[in-house]
Amino acid sequence: MSLNILFLGTPEFSVPTLEMLMKDFPHADISVFTMPDKIRGRGSKLSPSPVKSLALSHKLSVFDAHTKSDLTDKIHQISPDLIIVVAFGMIIEKEITDQYFCINIHSSLLPKYRGASPIHTALLNGDDETGVTLIKMNEKMDEGDVLSQVKLPISSDDNLGSLTQKLSHLGADTLKSFISNNFLSNRITLTPQDETMATYTKKIDKADLLITSMDSGVNLHNKIRAYSPKPGAYVVHNNRRVKLLSSQIKNDQLTLLKVQPEGKPAMSYTDFLLGSPEGINI
Repeated sequence: MSLNILFLGTPEFSVPTLEMLMKDFPHADISVFTMPDKIRGRGSKLSPSPVKSLALSHKLSVFDAHTKSDLTDKIHQISPDLIIVVAFGMIIEKEITDQYFCINIHSSLLPKYRGASPIHTALLNGDDETGVTLIKMNEKMDEGDVLSQVKLPISSDDNLGSLTQKLSHLGADTLKSFISNNFLSNRITLTPQDETMATYTKKIDKADLLITSMDSGVNLHNKIRAYSPKPGAYVVHNNRRVKLLSSQIKNDQLTLLKVQPEGKPAMSYTDFLLGSPEGINI
């Protein structure tokens, strides 16, 4: 069966899923929507999203999403059999979720941790497991019926970077299984989410990254994990920011392992102490 798939995604988290679709469904006709080019990293040049770069390198049809109405019009023109949404960056209109089979890959065990920062929040809360949930999208954020859900243990040394990578690949694998074993054979079970168990996460802003001495050692450790390696939790030391990149906990006492002083490369905390023997007081 030849599928007409429309993939909506933008950041690096979305890339493994698009790679999987191209590899495991080679006869599918895949089109891609992503957010417009923007200035990324250092310099002033516009650059494409990771998804757009991948799609162009494989000569897929790629469209920039500028407005919801433009997106809706283009989706109707493409008339896909299946829409896959992974960290896209724009709300999909009800007109689309009602008419097409839209699957969203969400990086939590819904209904827990709906919203913008499920991976950060799992680490901040010191959870020992997370996972991915495939939902059949509706017009509400992360409230669609569950299609599939797979758990993932959180290692004690996981941080935002490592856990994001694990979940991105788990999401791709879970979707591959669902399409092969359920969607193509029309063996689909829709399980409504339990609204009484729903929790919500917020968008992370710069103020959240500042470390204070008010937290316990465990909470500080979790905060460091939740923002490492980027954007990086930080303290102000001698009037300069120092990012705290890794730490460990022994007997509820925090020990710093790796830091990055402002304007310098990341270094071990032992090396940092050579230049600042008074250390970081938190």
